[in-house]
Amino acid sequence: MILRAATFAAGALLLITAALAAADIPTRYSGAFPSTRNISAITGTFTGAALSLRGTGRRGGTVVGQYSCAKLSATQTRCSGTLKTPDGSYSDKHFVTITWAAGQPVAMAGNH
Repeated sequence: MILRAATFAAGALLLITAALAAADIPTRYSGAFPSTRNISAITGTFTGAALSLRGTGRRGGTVVGQYSCAKLSATQTRCSGTLKTPDGSYSDKHFVTITWAAGQPVAMAGNH
């Protein structure tokens, strides 16, 4: 009986640990994102498969991004899409990698 209870407790702890690790990347997040080398004051919405961002480019103008995302690991997603200015004067393919912790973006790197 004691052995059965100990086995059950160990199994439950393993499931809880796995659930917490999987919870690093949220199914939905809306709010602030960390700045990158070229974009600051970033806000947006992540839905697990898609990401939309808005921020201030390094030259001071507004930039918006629309991306499709895939999970890289339990804590990282990689999103590919387009970064552009609202007036259309700039548009380029863009990639971002987001590192998540407890459902919050804690680091983000972008490149073209």
